[in-house]
Amino acid sequence: MHMTTAAKTAAGLAVAVVLVAGCSSSSVARQQPNQPSVGGGRQLSIWLTGYSWQDNTPPGSSKIGEPVLHQVADGTGTFDDPITVASPGHPGKQDWEPGTKFYLPTVRRYVIVEDSGAAKAPDGTDTHLDMWSAGQDGTKDDVDACMGTFTGKVPAQLNPPSGLPVMAGPIYANQRCNIPPQPSNLGTYNDPGGDGG
Repeated sequence: MHMTTAAKTAAGLAVAVVLVAGCSSSSVARQQPNQPSVGGGRQLSIWLTGYSWQDNTPPGSSKIGEPVLHQVADGTGTFDDPITVASPGHPGKQDWEPGTKFYLPTVRRYVIVEDSGAAKAPDGTDTHLDMWSAGQDGTKDDVDACMGTFTGKVPAQLNPPSGLPVMAGPIYANQRCNIPPQPSNLGTYNDPGGDGG
């Protein structure tokens, strides 16, 4: 059957309207944190904290509960060597599956879930990530002060692409806090304690 150009255009528009209607927000299920993002690049608002050599469990170690790329907490923050983060929950029942990657623009690092036991996320955020900050060569006070500078509500990208700006290296090393200047007000949160149990 032969169709005129106007008829073809009208038929194409009708199909487009049906497709758009079928993808309305009411028909799209909200993605839960422990489900992988289809297509990647989902933007989140997270609560970011740090943990270090001095306050890990057990203290004085870099032990992790869900190794994926590293056998102990580690990483330089590049796409191929992301830094270990802990997510809320406990092994086998975490908010994010081990191996889930994020990009954190405020610290310019890629991170990967390889540990658990982070506290519950505060209201108004999508999740909580507790980032390995190293600190073996620093005092507890100095490393805590470093982690305090980036603690707060920050943006994050779930399943990020490679090639985003990176400040490679440990967060605290050579007795220095190695992060870019941070926003002055990242918010506050009364930590209810770990929810690893």
